[in-house]
Amino acid sequence: MQQKVKNISYLCKVSFKLDATKKELALLPAGSEVLSVNLEIVTPLAGATIDIGLEGKQDYFLDNINATNKGFSQSSILLTSATTQTINATITDPDPKADSLAILRVLYFLPSEVLLEC
Repeated sequence: MQQKVKNISYLCKVSFKLDATKKELALLPAGSEVLSVNLEIVTPLAGATIDIGLEGKQDYFLDNINATNKGFSQSSILLTSATTQTINATITDPDPKADSLAILRVLYFLPSEVLLEC
């Protein structure tokens, strides 16, 4: 039996402050397959919420995540990116003076494949 498999995976880990309304966080090459998007609130910001998405759909992966408490949010959305694009955060009620922090983790595979024989 032969099987084609993706053989190059990347974990993009980006720490960012909740100090501005828009943040560009991760670049997805054309043809990439996104398997996991995870948002961790490390240092909370009272009253703030976060959307994680793409340029045309700001809440594609995560919608209205409460940044008031520490914790993790995992997206159940998969993506095959036809074009090169960025994953962005949209933050409501950001505070440039607060010491708030979040981490975005994105696991994706590049379009390269190898042929395996079993």
